[in-house]
Amino acid sequence: MLRSFSRLLVLTFLGCSLMPAVLAFPNAIQLGGAHSLGFVGKQILLICGGLIATAVFYYVVNKLEPLIETNAVEQARFLDSFELRYVDVAILASAALSLFLELGIIRWQASVLEFFAFYKNYSLLACFLGLGLGYALATRDRIPLLLTIPLLAWQFVFMIALRFGLGGAAYLNTLPIREQLGMGLSGGSFLHISALYALMTIVFLITALGFLPIGQLCGRLMERRTKLRAYGLNLLGSLLGVLLMLLASFLWTPPLVWFALCFLAILLFHLRRPPSLIVGVVFTVFAVIVLAWPVNPLWNRLYSPYQLLEVGHSEDTGLTLIRAAGHYYQRIYDLSGQNLSPQLTNVRGYYDFPYKAHPQLEDIAVVGAGTGNDVAAALRAGATHIDAIEIDPAILQIGRANHPERPYDSTRVHPVVNDARSFLRRTSHQYDLIVYGMLDSHTLLSQGSSVRIDSFVYTVEGLRDARNRLKPDGIISLSFSVMSDAIARKIYLMMRQAFDGRPPVCVAAGYDRSTIFIESNDKNWTLPPNIVQETGFVDRTTYYANPAIQADVSTDDWPFFYMPRRVYPISYVVMAAQVLILSLFITGNFLTEKPAFRHLSFFFLGAGFMLVETKAITELGLTFGNTWQVIGVVIASILTMAWLGNCAVHWLKIKRPIIPYLYLFAALALGWFIARSGGLSSTPMGRLETAIVLTCPLFFSGIVFSTLLSSKGAISEMMAMNLLGAICGGLLEYNSMYFGFQSLYFLAMACYVLAFVSDLVFKKKESLELNEVIPVSSSQTSP
Repeated sequence: MLRSFSRLLVLTFLGCSLMPAVLAFPNAIQLGGAHSLGFVGKQILLICGGLIATAVFYYVVNKLEPLIETNAVEQARFLDSFELRYVDVAILASAALSLFLELGIIRWQASVLEFFAFYKNYSLLACFLGLGLGYALATRDRIPLLLTIPLLAWQFVFMIALRFGLGGAAYLNTLPIREQLGMGLSGGSFLHISALYALMTIVFLITALGFLPIGQLCGRLMERRTKLRAYGLNLLGSLLGVLLMLLASFLWTPPLVWFALCFLAILLFHLRRPPSLIVGVVFTVFAVIVLAWPVNPLWNRLYSPYQLLEVGHSEDTGLTLIRAAGHYYQRIYDLSGQNLSPQLTNVRGYYDFPYKAHPQLEDIAVVGAGTGNDVAAALRAGATHIDAIEIDPAILQIGRANHPERPYDSTRVHPVVNDARSFLRRTSHQYDLIVYGMLDSHTLLSQGSSVRIDSFVYTVEGLRDARNRLKPDGIISLSFSVMSDAIARKIYLMMRQAFDGRPPVCVAAGYDRSTIFIESNDKNWTLPPNIVQETGFVDRTTYYANPAIQADVSTDDWPFFYMPRRVYPISYVVMAAQVLILSLFITGNFLTEKPAFRHLSFFFLGAGFMLVETKAITELGLTFGNTWQVIGVVIASILTMAWLGNCAVHWLKIKRPIIPYLYLFAALALGWFIARSGGLSSTPMGRLETAIVLTCPLFFSGIVFSTLLSSKGAISEMMAMNLLGAICGGLLEYNSMYFGFQSLYFLAMACYVLAFVSDLVFKKKESLELNEVIPVSSSQTSP
């Protein structure tokens, strides 16, 4: 096994060594300097340096391989030597470690390289592959846990160096997702995107390799207990890992804290020999130093529960500027003075515009209040009551502390830390004006979904919810930084549909590519033309009414606002193909070790569970709010339901999965029917019923899984197949970007049908094998 592991380590190191040259080439082509003698010489030096470094690394690995192999053998024996009374706690702790580390890696990668903030599923699948292979190899006599911390430290150095130190960051904000170029990141050339896919390949390899020993650790310990008990403890440990990450998010802790806890847990499982512990401690200290290093002292880095926020100062105004996921997000303006510059006059005109459209301003709701610019404008306009809704508490705090107009200190302002859609659904307040600030999140709803945390705000149903909170003459003003005509047309169509066919007024404000879309509850309302003329803005209503600009509206079933058209996500298919090829390549590298990939039913159970989990997260987020607390509680509830399924099998002595399968299919069919019918009511009882309907399939799936554990084979083999099936389910989830989320019910049903059929085939094969070993009857053997 160590030889296979070493080959992948050397290959990954080669990719890391050549990556600076790979990233530099597309830039040189774009700038026309690829044929210059200086560039060619630099590339030759980079490539030669990478090859020499790889040769040295290969030599060192070969020299150290006997020592690592000896350590891996002793590590396996050490885990087998745990006293039985401590095994339950060890299973619990190892499962918590695996999930906490997985969530930490996904969050950290998204904070270092921008496109991972929109590609979290990619990081998740790399973790799943490493854990799945680890479970498959858990019964082998070598567990290289010694390499986990060095591999994590290697990943930290590599990604931070690329992002901040080696000059490759110039186009690392390119997004290799052609279908969603309206989200604010640039779409690069073929060479740029190819270089990014090469980088993603290296990150995938190094992540999977880092998690492989963790999977072995979990699987090895689970083999010490009965399968049903071991699986229940694994689920409880996973639940503990989720709760720990929730606590870390609540405390706004940085990655240094997350990974320090992970390193400590890994060291607790390390072989109790001085060389092993010294290596672990040395690389732990090194990794901590790398994570704590101030990569850019001009920016204050703040980890909110949602994302990395970098707080600095604008060069032109000297006021606070915020970056999220590595690029521009928000800036604070002081627009209170009378003698403003022409630029600031235009900015003030943009912020003040919605309040000129309504003659009476008593009750205002600002959706996406951010650092307070829109709230300050409402105060300047004389609003008597303002609900300022902002989902990220860190951004609200930055605005409270740094905005020179002090909008959040006013007694007329009521800050609300909540998801905008959830607030508008539940509040009983009626508003004269609802102002949508340029609400554009830079992060996904969860690591298993392609939906962003603002996606359900920008749907037809979301706009209708907002309209329901308007007074009879109330107005909605929606501002957005329009990156393409198709996105503007999409907003136009959604506003028109939400207001019963009445088109909104569209005004191009000029500031930050923004367009303001305005419509009133009053059918007789019209925007006074002098308002547009006074500001110097441009009325674009006729332009965006042009049907030649094609766009599809976002709905709660298809909430992909940043996809102008409902097209099949070819870019994601490329990514899925890359994941599959890498998975087959890494798995094939260990074929000489004969990893166990039997029990196909567990593969399909993993795929189905992943699809149902994704559907539950998105729908429960829509029902209860897409805040980090809600999503965390939803994930914890999903694990709890699976654990309760395990308990049901243990307590009720369920032996056959037929009845649980029937209940599972019935629960999925019920969920689809309710979703198809528009969902349940938004009353407290309706939300409770929704939670029960969405989590019941996971309960019955847990019963099926636990029932099938009685079949022959090691539980580590079954867990391996389950995790590899989850990779398949994660890839199938991308189909929702074309077919909508209701389609996941059918995909999940298909997976569970295949699991049922696979189990029948496996049991028939087991029966035939059993019959072959039964001695022939005496009548056949008698003379």
